[in-house]
Amino acid sequence: GSNSGEPYGFGIYHGDEEWLLKTNNFASYPSFLRKMLVPITFLWRYNLDYFRLQHAVKRAVHAFDIVYELLNDTKNELTYFHSPMDLWDAIGLRTAAAISFHDLLDGLGLYRDARLEMQQETTVESSNSWWNWRQWLPGMGCMRSELVTAMTINTYNADLNEMNGLVGLVAYVPTSGELFSVKGGNNKLIESALLQSRRLYETTSTCKQSKQRIQRQQKQVTTVISNGDTMELLSNEDSLGEFDIVVLAAPLQQSRVQFLIQNPMGMDSSILHPMPLGGVHANVDNEDVVDKAGRTTINNEHGDLAFAATLPSSATSPYTSVVTTIISNATINTSHFGLDNNEPLPRTILVSERGKMLEGITTLRIISLEKGLVKIFSTEELSLQHRNTMFGSYHIIEYVQIWGGGENREHSHHGGATPSFAGGLNSESLPFILYDSSRHLSKSDGAALYYVNAIESSVAAIEISAIGAKSVAKLVARRLGLVSPVTVDSTHDEL
Repeated sequence: GSNSGEPYGFGIYHGDEEWLLKTNNFASYPSFLRKMLVPITFLWRYNLDYFRLQHAVKRAVHAFDIVYELLNDTKNELTYFHSPMDLWDAIGLRTAAAISFHDLLDGLGLYRDARLEMQQETTVESSNSWWNWRQWLPGMGCMRSELVTAMTINTYNADLNEMNGLVGLVAYVPTSGELFSVKGGNNKLIESALLQSRRLYETTSTCKQSKQRIQRQQKQVTTVISNGDTMELLSNEDSLGEFDIVVLAAPLQQSRVQFLIQNPMGMDSSILHPMPLGGVHANVDNEDVVDKAGRTTINNEHGDLAFAATLPSSATSPYTSVVTTIISNATINTSHFGLDNNEPLPRTILVSERGKMLEGITTLRIISLEKGLVKIFSTEELSLQHRNTMFGSYHIIEYVQIWGGGENREHSHHGGATPSFAGGLNSESLPFILYDSSRHLSKSDGAALYYVNAIESSVAAIEISAIGAKSVAKLVARRLGLVSPVTVDSTHDEL
């Protein structure tokens, strides 16, 4: 069994020395028994809600399994997805992406206790009803306000009103234990991809040009300029070259890249215009159009709007701020958290909505009790007084990483850890192809800009980024003629 002094399990802290759930006391039991006690506790505490949500998560995971089959299929036209919403529609998850997680849980029939939520005016009060049998049984709890809310705050620093249904299901997947992590960090995936592509090119390419075509340039791209035929990448004043296809693999609102096109009317090429990333819309009547602000927009000779359409909110909203703090030589103040000195500390402390508001943290994990090594996630930087209260006055800050927010305007505008999902209101995404000069200028060929992170409007995780990347790679391969769907003869259609 575990040493009673060694941290174990997790707890959901509600603030003011109150805990909604703790599993740290199971540390005194033999290992084989501990593995049984946690699921038994969940089953008793959450009963049918536990099964309802697990079933919904399994269906979502199965839908994601279908995604990989669809992306590997290059023969069917319907498997070339032009936007994330097309993809979610194909696997039956589009509705989940467009509603709040609370609404999805309501649809699943999960119990709701308004007393545990901060925005009580938006909740349906049912916890005080005379027929609420949960209040008459010991050990009952509200799964959505405890385990589910704690998981979403931990992963996305957002409550169930801020999450959409799809990202909420993804946030809950870790409870199933069917997860993996990349040793050394997710950045290793990019390094591995570059290495593999270089090896593949060197061993299979018949091209007689230099073998250094696949390169990694550690320079910040500041401007992309399209002349219709190619796109030039600039790092400040330095040109990085001209390309037929450019792929943006960073959130548009965080990229700090200026996207421009030369005058589309073919006049002075030194005059640059904003690239219409929101698309250009066909004007069937070929008349001038009055926009929402009452301004008349000019049409070009092809009947298209000459100016960019408005970007969806998913491409302009700031990302959620998260601060990572690592502290050593910490002494956990057990009395502050309402813990008994004789009980083992929870290895991981998650928080409820109220716990987050009162403590200012979203997750606390004890890495090493002996070294006093603690990792904390929070919305804002922790003040000295706050740190002293939780960890004693002798703690040492080893590392602080700010992802968005704070007084630093650079961080606030161009940083952030995860998208703002706005309860499904920001689920409308940009397409995977941000700009196609051949379509814009009615040409047979031209440069194109693709956007991997369009998929983050609905859900954000490293696996989802990989799905977005493969979707884009498939569209690029089709554009280059490397793959193409099979044309079906209409004479063979079934009656």
